[in-house]
Amino acid sequence: MKTRHLLPIAALGGMLLLSGCGQTGPLPTFGKAITPEWIKADFDGQLGDEYIATSNLQDVVFNARGEIIGWYVKGYAGTPYIKKRGDGTYDFSALTNQKGIVNMVAGRKALAVEDKAAGLDPAQPAETTTPTGLTTDLKANRQDAVFRYTQGGVTVTKTVTLHPRNFKVDLKTEVTGGSERVNILFPGLGKADNPRVQAYTQGGAQPAAVQGSGTLSVDNIQYAALQEVGGSAFGPGQAAHALMILPQGGTQVNTTLTGGAQGLITASVPASSNLEVYGGKNELIHLYQSGYTDLPGLFKPNFFGQISLLIVKLMEQLYKVIQNWGLVLVVLTILLRAIMWPLMQAQGRTTARMQVMQPKIKEIQEKYKDRKDMDSQRAMQTEMQQLYRDYNFNPAGCFSTFIPFPVLIALWSTIRNFEFDSGFLWLPDLAIPDPFYLLAVVYLIVNIGQLYVMTRKNPDMFRQQAFIYLIFLYFALTFPAGVTIYIILSTLIGIGQQILINRQVEKETASIGQKVEKAPARPATKASKTIDAPKK
Repeated sequence: MKTRHLLPIAALGGMLLLSGCGQTGPLPTFGKAITPEWIKADFDGQLGDEYIATSNLQDVVFNARGEIIGWYVKGYAGTPYIKKRGDGTYDFSALTNQKGIVNMVAGRKALAVEDKAAGLDPAQPAETTTPTGLTTDLKANRQDAVFRYTQGGVTVTKTVTLHPRNFKVDLKTEVTGGSERVNILFPGLGKADNPRVQAYTQGGAQPAAVQGSGTLSVDNIQYAALQEVGGSAFGPGQAAHALMILPQGGTQVNTTLTGGAQGLITASVPASSNLEVYGGKNELIHLYQSGYTDLPGLFKPNFFGQISLLIVKLMEQLYKVIQNWGLVLVVLTILLRAIMWPLMQAQGRTTARMQVMQPKIKEIQEKYKDRKDMDSQRAMQTEMQQLYRDYNFNPAGCFSTFIPFPVLIALWSTIRNFEFDSGFLWLPDLAIPDPFYLLAVVYLIVNIGQLYVMTRKNPDMFRQQAFIYLIFLYFALTFPAGVTIYIILSTLIGIGQQILINRQVEKETASIGQKVEKAPARPATKASKTIDAPKK
């Protein structure tokens, strides 16, 4: 493979990897941010309405008992799985058909309350009332609802608070007329055949876990979790899910963990209980923003994750001073480009020197294009090596292109998964794509500009590589706006740096060229001749 093709192919492969291509799930739909709200509608086609909390991150479907019968985490923030028709009704077919969309509860019910001794059975009918307090407070990041039902003389009241900008759910449960302790069921994880099911005892030495099959009892927990594990070298993957419960307000929780395809956490709680529930991506940045990365044994960041944590902590420190996430991204980009400036300088000089040498390289290639014998090819390589020596060019310098990749990968993943609480300029939300597509257009222009600066002395190479940016345009349309802002600004800084380098290198190579022309001609390289051994 020719060196000139290596960088664009590597870049394309990296973009495909980072964008989550190859994951199961539908492609993102371009559009405006979803305004969090409660939707009352017939979701399952059975008697009675359901109550759907929709947001950029997920669609959560409750029945009248406050049991979750559909828990759809979005692979791409802002994707509108629910369509509103012109007559005011809703189209839930994307969710009910589940073509590539994962329902974390997989046809079961989460938050179901069970006390069979007192007559509470999720599988049996109950007397329900219309939920109250269906409210949304965007400034406070809350969606609230109160569900109440009666079964066998026992009354259950659930107060549920979802947080549209993260995957947390606050669950307060009051059971009257029943036992002192009841069970709350947390099934999952949808498509995971073998999730890790674990719990950590308060003050314990390490988590207790079950995976594959079997059950395990863990009392007085600090947390319990169902997690998809495995994935790639980068961690569990962007499409991995997790469901976790943490006791709150002094609630003592005892658990029974069930492993295998029917993974389940059965939480034994007092009749009056307070839990924090996380249902969403098993991904470092979301877990960090939810305050879970300090929980022992829950998530161990890999090399890229460690870099991501440093970046996100730097972003938080900058925000304390700047108080605007858009400006934080601008400052962060400038800081990182300044840190990587020497490395990018070496890479840029290699690129510029290669461009200046292109005419002479072509002369040598033309000279030997019709001479395919081994001696001629060796002679061509000798002339190429002498050319490199004359112009102080080191082909190995091309590999410096790949050294910044770990930081760039970690930065991309950090911004992609970070949940911002504000917009910037015309952008309503930095965590979703630009609804007006302006950033995508600017992205395309600056990348074509960068390609021109890097290949200005080789129009053929420019034409060969320009089409790749049309492919990248698709990704720019789906990137969160924060990611696109970073790429655009970083590319503009790179263009400026490359222009300065080009001018410097052209002056240097002009001087080198004069010295080479004045130098005495080197004797032509004679091809070695092989003498056959005398025949006997």
